[in-house]
Amino acid sequence: MERAGRAGRWKGPGWIGFVILLLGMGLRFYRLEAQSLWYDEGTSARLSEGPLRHILESAAQDIHPPLYYVLLHGWTALVGRSVFSLRAFSALAGVLLIAATGSLAARLFDRRAGRFAMFLMAIHPFAVYYAQEVRMYTLLGLWAALHSIFWLAWRRRPHPGRALGLLMTGAAGWYTHYVFPAIPAAHFLCMLIDAGQGRFRWLIRWLGLQAWIGLTVLPWAPVAMTQLRQWPAPPPTPLSEALRAILRALGAGITLPPEVPSAVLALPLIGISLGMMRGVGARHPGSPQESNPMGAWIALALVLSPIGLVLGRGAYREANLKFFMAALPAFVTLWAAGLEAMRQFLQKRGGLWGERIGLALTLGLMLGPTGVSLWALYFDPHFARDDYRGVARTLAALMRPGDGILLYAPGQIDVFTYYWPEAPLIPAPLRRPPSLEEIEETLTPALRGRDRLFVLWYGEQEADPEGRVETWLDAHAFRAEERWIGRIRFAVYGLGEPDERPAPGVRFGEAIEVDGYGMTTSRLGPGDVLGLVVRWRVLAPVPTPYKVFVHVQGPDGRPVAQTDREPLGWRRPTTTWRPGEVLEDRYGVWLPTTLAPGRYSIVIGFYGPDGRRLPVFHNGRRIGEAWEIGVIECSP
Repeated sequence: MERAGRAGRWKGPGWIGFVILLLGMGLRFYRLEAQSLWYDEGTSARLSEGPLRHILESAAQDIHPPLYYVLLHGWTALVGRSVFSLRAFSALAGVLLIAATGSLAARLFDRRAGRFAMFLMAIHPFAVYYAQEVRMYTLLGLWAALHSIFWLAWRRRPHPGRALGLLMTGAAGWYTHYVFPAIPAAHFLCMLIDAGQGRFRWLIRWLGLQAWIGLTVLPWAPVAMTQLRQWPAPPPTPLSEALRAILRALGAGITLPPEVPSAVLALPLIGISLGMMRGVGARHPGSPQESNPMGAWIALALVLSPIGLVLGRGAYREANLKFFMAALPAFVTLWAAGLEAMRQFLQKRGGLWGERIGLALTLGLMLGPTGVSLWALYFDPHFARDDYRGVARTLAALMRPGDGILLYAPGQIDVFTYYWPEAPLIPAPLRRPPSLEEIEETLTPALRGRDRLFVLWYGEQEADPEGRVETWLDAHAFRAEERWIGRIRFAVYGLGEPDERPAPGVRFGEAIEVDGYGMTTSRLGPGDVLGLVVRWRVLAPVPTPYKVFVHVQGPDGRPVAQTDREPLGWRRPTTTWRPGEVLEDRYGVWLPTTLAPGRYSIVIGFYGPDGRRLPVFHNGRRIGEAWEIGVIECSP
């Protein structure tokens, strides 16, 4: 068994460490509630409510184990359920992760590497980001670090207290996230090496401890197997692209702007390389270089094991970079060991001033991309979480009697109702993907008698890849507006039954004829949605992808409201139209809430990619480049 030199001992962070902890705490609590809760955070807030039995039952329907939700429930029972309170649990776990990473580095290398590791973790944008989120990923990193710390202590000298710590952190990690098993898997590889060096009994005893951990996890095993089968299978990503994204996240966080060149990641790579060289060249304790001779290999195994698990299972996608919080403590540890190796080299070659100047330059270069990534985390709208708080406030101001809100993704209800508990929600089809019969049975009665429908689309590419719900709405309502709010696609629909009007003898170009049309009403008020239905008869092939425009024009001929899009909700470009077809198309126009009373004409037409409009003919005579389909009366 190894005797301990300075590696393996952790005598607390010291005053420098406490300063680093305060820095890390400040970064994690800064602007903690500035951004809205987003989809996943709403799920955490809702699942942590209620009694323990309810939490366990709800977690069984989720795709993650229950421990984080149970701990969050106890935390919020003490401090409340505000956004700050909910996120403060992760922020405090993030502060503990700083200290745990320092302890891990000290045990694998030495105390100086531990201080470097604390500093790197304190300012790491990846760690700060998930320390400000109501999710379990910071807790995953904390359990990964603590479990490795107890394992290293037990491996050095087995002791009942260390074994108990190993059992508790192992079970906690299993009950926090399904990537955690990669950590004991890395330990197992190292124990195999130990067994080959005459420590076979240690391997047997360690396997016995793992069996005890397995017994604690056994009650949840059937649920875990079901949840793992339900994990969505993302489309395959080229290995080189996935590895670049993982390195970018572990090196500078997921908020490093894409315009920042990947060359900045050379610094962590150089640091890790130096850390590996230092570990491989380490002598046994008691020599001038007092470092754990296997420390670098252990840290590398702890980095690669979670990466291998996610990639090997085919679970990698950009949204799952958060799973690599399990690898971050070891990644930072290796990086810190490289910094310490460089410090020693500079001290030998340049003395005290050479060491200070070299370290200052290195840390300055490193802080550049880190500062950019942290600034983007706090202030760049591109990296902001989806603004459900703002959406709820906007809709609350817009809603009128007779309106409804459709939240397509089930979890949206959790976060949306956190901000607006009394929202007039319309039930969405429960099955994913829904059948046409379920859509009809759910939405038809829910929309009956309503005037406007506001829809928040999220995650429909996975839940409804064929777009059945959206297709149904485009066939039974009138889409008036659509825009993106972060990753939320916000759409406004008008409702109502249009009248029936015969073919007016109107033709667009030589290939498109109006077979019939109708309007929902000719009397509207500000904020109403005008609904139009037009049946297009195809006379000949249409080689150009035309868009349709519908303008509400004032007396001066200028549009005061409009809708522009490809036919049938973008699903049937004119290039796919076949001669003889008759296609029923619906359009909505959302009138401004500030629209003045008066009469407004409704005109419709086609324009191509170059902006040119198709000529319009009425009974064979050209009448311009738009057809006046009707007139509406706007009154308060």
